Amino acid sequence: MRKLYVAIIFVASIIFIGFANADQVKVNIVYPINGASYPITDPSVGKLHSAYFTASFSVTCGGGSHKVKWGFDRSTLGSSTFYDQTSIQFVHKLPGGSHVFWVKSDCGENRVKFRIGR
Repeated sequence: MRKLYVAIIFVASIIFIGFANADQVKVNIVYPINGASYPITDPSVGKLHSAYFTASFSVTCGGGSHKVKWGFDRSTLGSSTFYDQTSIQFVHKLPGGSHVFWVKSDCGENRVKFRIGR
């Protein structure tokens, strides 16, 4: 009976670890939030000519050296070479209106749409 109990725990652990690894996103955009409007103020601002905006993301790619680049809309703002994992946060001035923030690495990519002003 004890061997059966140990075997059940072992199999459950393997399944749990498999699910935990499957949920990891290679490219995680922390900020901006998809579909949101910025800057966040109370009361909300109307139409803006431009605003300074903070973006944040992380990339996790196993197995050695990797490359990543990022930008807004069609413009590349930066690139980096990293080993396994990198986290980047920066401030950039954007004109008012709709934008797309994108991150592309050699192991995955992500993008979010957001708006500066209403």
